[in-house]
Formats: sequence, C-alpha cells, structure tokens
Amino acid sequence: MGNERRQHPRIPAELPFRFLNEQGQPEAFELVDLSESGARIRCARQLVSMTRMMVGMVLPGRYLGRADDVRLDTPGVVVWSHDVGDGRFDTGVFFPELGEDSRDILRSFVQASA
Repeated sequence: MGNERRQHPRIPAELPFRFLNEQGQPEAFELVDLSESGARIRCARQLVSMTRMMVGMVLPGRYLGRADDVRLDTPGVVVWSHDVGDGRFDTGVFFPELGEDSRDILRSFVQASA
C-alpha cells in the first residue's frame, strides 16, 4: 500500500468548515478531505504545526439518515502545512479529543460518502 500511514480512510469533501483563529474569530477554509480522525484543509496562509484550534463543520443529514444537517464542533491540532502554490497551503488537522458520538457520526458520514 505504498507509504500510506493513515489509520482511517479519507473522502473528498466540500462542506462548510471553519475554525477559531488565534484571536478567537471564526475563519473559513476549503475542506479538501475528511476522515473520522482529521481533515485536510486548503487556506491562504500557512498554519504552524501543533497549533490548537476549535473546528466546526456541518455534515449533510441525508448522508446520515437524518432529516436535518448535523453540526460538529471539536478541538483540532495542526499536524502539517505545505505550500501548494498560488498562495495556498494544504494543512492537516487531527481531531485529538473527538467524543465517541462525534466519531460515530464522522465514521457514518465517511462510509456513506465513499
């Protein structure tokens, strides 16, 4: 399987995604992919590894067998950030404190979207 080290599968995702920046203000980014343990985002600035943040996203309820969309808020930690050109950076965010209910929701969403 090459150099793949991920424990959980990732899916391409285009969902509303934001985090609270260093000043506590919401900052929106493009969500590139998502797994039950983290996400890759694309942004206009490089984020420093080990930066802690609060992450928020909205998962479409139709993928979860629900009538309403599901809002998920969780702490995140930047694990890497790479310049991809055109003034944009891909950044890996790990969800270290995801509760079991939230993890189950993410796992269901990833499986339904695969």
